[in-house]
Amino acid sequence: MADKTIATGLCPGGRLRMERLLRMLVTERLDPTHMTTHMFRFDDMERAFEVADKKLEDVVKVLISF
Repeated sequence: MADKTIATGLCPGGRLRMERLLRMLVTERLDPTHMTTHMFRFDDMERAFEVADKKLEDVVKVLISF
């Protein structure tokens, strides 16, 4: 993901938390699959956001793979 730029409207300090989280993912210190209940491919991103937003199918955490 080194070539990706994330631009969001995070709360103060949110950018730093997001950077730390992404660093943990890149260095494999955190495995998101342990907290993931639903996995979607990038092509199914709209469905992933719908499931997450509406809390469908007993969702806890959605993971979108690229």
